[in-house]
Amino acid sequence: MVHGIMKKLLEDVFIYILLKLPVKSIMRFKCISKTWYILMQSSTFINLHLNRSTKAKDELILFKRSFQEDPFQHKTILSFLFGVDDGYLYPVSPDLDVPYLESTFSSTYDQFIGPCQGLIALINIVDTVLFNPATRNYRLVPPCPFGVPQGFRRYVDGVGFGFDSIANDYKVIRISEVYNDPPYRDPFTREVKVEVYDMSTDSWREMEHVNQEMPRVYWAPCSLVFYNSACHWLAIAPKDKMTILCFDMSTETFNNINMPNTCNSYNGPCYGLVVLDESITMIRYPNTNPEYDAAQDLMQIWIMKRYGVYESWIKKYTIRPLPIESPLAIWKDRMMLLQSRKCFLISYDPKFDKVKELYLHGCPRSLRAISYRESLIQIPCGSENSTQVQKF
Repeated sequence: MVHGIMKKLLEDVFIYILLKLPVKSIMRFKCISKTWYILMQSSTFINLHLNRSTKAKDELILFKRSFQEDPFQHKTILSFLFGVDDGYLYPVSPDLDVPYLESTFSSTYDQFIGPCQGLIALINIVDTVLFNPATRNYRLVPPCPFGVPQGFRRYVDGVGFGFDSIANDYKVIRISEVYNDPPYRDPFTREVKVEVYDMSTDSWREMEHVNQEMPRVYWAPCSLVFYNSACHWLAIAPKDKMTILCFDMSTETFNNINMPNTCNSYNGPCYGLVVLDESITMIRYPNTNPEYDAAQDLMQIWIMKRYGVYESWIKKYTIRPLPIESPLAIWKDRMMLLQSRKCFLISYDPKFDKVKELYLHGCPRSLRAISYRESLIQIPCGSENSTQVQKF
């Protein structure tokens, strides 16, 4: 009996040590024995590693940009970065070319979503690539098969990616508008469509009974977050009022969160959406349009301390005008990462009011950034005829 207790104790200590290791080390240890391989492949171990307590130093930045290879071709690059308290970011591994996302345009409408249960989605107008940046595995989601009647066109208004904790399933969502063919869009023929991709069935489906009065998704490089089991988009409601459109991944229902009264006008400033201090956070920043006097406008950061409660909005920071195109992310709940008007990545520390231009750049409006911690989460395999999980 004592021998059995000691053996179990040693196993628990061994697992505890493994959970402290980075993904790269764990991947190497899989080759030691079949027992170790089975343990590290188990969903129990993977979930324990995902939900382990981590420190700020474990937080990395995944940086995406687009480069022009020739006049008719652009490619998408991912950089893996780590920073210290000096405000600079440094590469931790070689850059990666993202498959399937080479295009004839500069990827200015790409959305970078996550991390969501360890996975990240990079979505353009046509393709969705799911990947785990730590294991370097990726998979192309099958294209949405739904078309439109002759004489009409479909415009993808918004995209999302998230995890349904009840069904234990990853989902991709598309919000589209169907309208009559050019030369103009007839508002009376506009129809809102919502399509959902379920990874468990490897298939797309159209949602029924979609609210046709749904606010329109507001596109910006930093206008979408997955938080509290729901996708959140900045959106434009009637009378040009800004709101936050939410889609619960489990119930598959939409609702709206009102923004602060002083920060909800579509005409004038621009907006971003992030998570700060584990709360939904709205960034209001100057418009780069030459007709708008950005020098007269300050950047504001508002935090919703109690989710869904309008009265809990508080103004966290008021920041002097910065020469930026858009915000991208907030790192370690402190450092802001932004896209400059010269297409460089810059950092800003609101505590010390310091701006630093970093060495990373890309095509105009193509920069994206996500803060993440490494995980062992595996990408679910598709059906037999679908694109399979591959390695960068």
